[in-house]
Amino acid sequence: MRDLIQRKISLQLLSLYLLFIIPVLLGAAGLYIFQQNVLTQTAYQSDLALSQAVALEGGANLRAAVEVDSELSTSQAARNFDLHQLAAIFANSAHAHPEISLYYICDAAGNMRINYPFVESTIGENFSFRDYFQGALKSDKPFISSGRVSTTTRTYVVSVASRIINEQGKIVGVMVINLSLDKFSAHLQAVHQRLSPSSEVSIWVVDYKGQSIASTNPAFAPLSSIQEYPGLILTANYALKGKAGNLIAHDQNRDWLYSYVPIPEAGWGIVVQRPTDITFATLADFQHGLILAVALLILGASFFWFMMHQRIISPLSRLASAVSMISGRPTHVIHTKLLMKDRTRKDEIGNLVATFYVMEKQVRSQFQKSDETIQAQFSTLDAIMRSIDEGVLLESPNGRIVYANHVFSRAIGIPQHELTGSSLQTNTLQERFASLLDNPEAYRAVVEPILKGRKSRITEFQLNGFYKAPGRFVNARRDIRMRFFHVRDAKGVLIGRGRIFEDITKQNEVEKIKRNLLAIVSHELRTPLTTIKGFATSLLEEAEGEVDTHWQNYSLGQIVAESNRMADLVTTLLDMAQVEAGTLKLYPTVYSLHTLLEDTLASIPDIHEKVDVHIPNDLPLLYIDRRRIQMVLRNLLENAHRYGGADSFIEISATYSESPSKQQTGLLISVADTGPGIPSHLMEAIFDRFYQIESGKERSSNGVGLGLAICRGFIEAHGGRIWAENRSDERTGAVFHLWFPYTTIYMQAQAH
Repeated sequence: MRDLIQRKISLQLLSLYLLFIIPVLLGAAGLYIFQQNVLTQTAYQSDLALSQAVALEGGANLRAAVEVDSELSTSQAARNFDLHQLAAIFANSAHAHPEISLYYICDAAGNMRINYPFVESTIGENFSFRDYFQGALKSDKPFISSGRVSTTTRTYVVSVASRIINEQGKIVGVMVINLSLDKFSAHLQAVHQRLSPSSEVSIWVVDYKGQSIASTNPAFAPLSSIQEYPGLILTANYALKGKAGNLIAHDQNRDWLYSYVPIPEAGWGIVVQRPTDITFATLADFQHGLILAVALLILGASFFWFMMHQRIISPLSRLASAVSMISGRPTHVIHTKLLMKDRTRKDEIGNLVATFYVMEKQVRSQFQKSDETIQAQFSTLDAIMRSIDEGVLLESPNGRIVYANHVFSRAIGIPQHELTGSSLQTNTLQERFASLLDNPEAYRAVVEPILKGRKSRITEFQLNGFYKAPGRFVNARRDIRMRFFHVRDAKGVLIGRGRIFEDITKQNEVEKIKRNLLAIVSHELRTPLTTIKGFATSLLEEAEGEVDTHWQNYSLGQIVAESNRMADLVTTLLDMAQVEAGTLKLYPTVYSLHTLLEDTLASIPDIHEKVDVHIPNDLPLLYIDRRRIQMVLRNLLENAHRYGGADSFIEISATYSESPSKQQTGLLISVADTGPGIPSHLMEAIFDRFYQIESGKERSSNGVGLGLAICRGFIEAHGGRIWAENRSDERTGAVFHLWFPYTTIYMQAQAH
């Protein structure tokens, strides 16, 4: 081994370099790891101690409130339900406990009987639905509620409630005190002011429902949403489960250290949030100093390396460049200035250059013979690949792309010459391909086993869009079937892999339409037929005995209702067929928008109270097919009620605008709800036939996914437009817009 090193200059250089660099780098790495652990644990313990201190004081305040509520609920005045004496007790307690914002008693039915300070508006109001009322009735101990807004004082509070038991052991009421959350926030602010102004520490108090009830962050009022801080949500959940610890998370484009502890008295949690760049500033300074020292060390070693570079590395680099230039130069590389300095050397470098001279002559001879054959074969292959409609991708065994036809190149938006020589793992190509995939993770999970030969070589996936040309992206979802195949030589040795991408979007759409039609026939028609048959059979059986007139009328009503349901479904299918065939015939009349909306709302009594109409009185008349447009409005209102939820509120507005260009003059009607809104990638898909947004509920028995498709057909038949978007104000929800052109407002209306 020693003789080998002495004969090889490269090994001597490498040995000396490694013997000098490696021990120093290992020592520096060990020192950094040790110091990092020490400083990190110190920062963790500091924030955790702060969290525990806040939790202890918060728990003490809650225990004091529990003691006050328990003492009041067991007092003789409370047991006798002596309201006059209780009012005096409340007044005395209020002076001793300023953190309590309200005292009140509810009877066993939940009705408020007395409060202090006195607020007449809530006397007699029923609070039995409150969680603290129900919790107090079920527990022998005082119950602490989650954060909420008091209906009496209109402030942010938490409630402590205890049941009141009289001398006979009967529950006669519930004693409730409200603790002001402003006191919690003021205490947190006092703690925050004692910290360093540059620490950027935020302290959060989270109740057992996961609500932020107090915080030092000025951007968050009590009960504000903490969804924009995933790390805060995660650590709050840990604290609510009784755990304590630290966690680093990335929120708001910044890394944060979260320290969390529980408040067991109420099932709450305390979370302390601090940016890691400030928390670990000392560690960063140490790291910078260590990096500087290592850099100086590497600089010294590099000087040594540079001294050796001229004799070893540089000649090898020139020789490597000469090898790469063999096929690119018409003259011999050995005769250029590139290797002139090395041709006269007598050591290993000189021998290598002489060998290269012989090799260059042989390689050029072989290149000259095979160039024409290879070019002809490649031209034939390219012509074949250009004649097919599928995308084709050929790879070498190590994953390098050797060929991509124009279909694949155009769809992915990267020229063919840029694809050749790269791989699907190249950053640019990988990012482009991932941006087109509907689910990149699922695609990789399926493709990787196929490449290893463990699954079928055919798979299907979806693209969010494709390129018609470089820079021209088309946002349209496509279904792709990809087939893998292996390329082997005459001896069976693997020399490459191929992928064929086939667009099966139209094929899948046809299959989907067939399945949906089958579902309609098997479900939407069979269900009312079964109901009709059942009631008709019952009527026939009852006809042989004594006839129950009430049951007979009910059965006939159900038969008529189910018959109307079938007729509506058939009418819907016929209307959809006429829309698609372009044979829809309109029967327009002059109609007022106010009257149209009144008739529509009257036909949907369930949501009449949840609709707010803002329609100007000076709107022009519409010349429209009343039945079709009323069906459109009904569909939009029912959809807003169905997908917006039980608490959704619907707003209807309309505006009329005139323009010098009559083509831009028109009437715009907007229907907005306060539901969750519509995902941006589904804004167009919801108007497709048989499409229904998944809402986590079972499929509606009276919906087949044709409502919005028919709405679009009816509106476009009037020359108008319909589209959807999410609300742009501070509220969530979706907005559907109907636009009627000039021809449906002026020309036709004035003519009639």
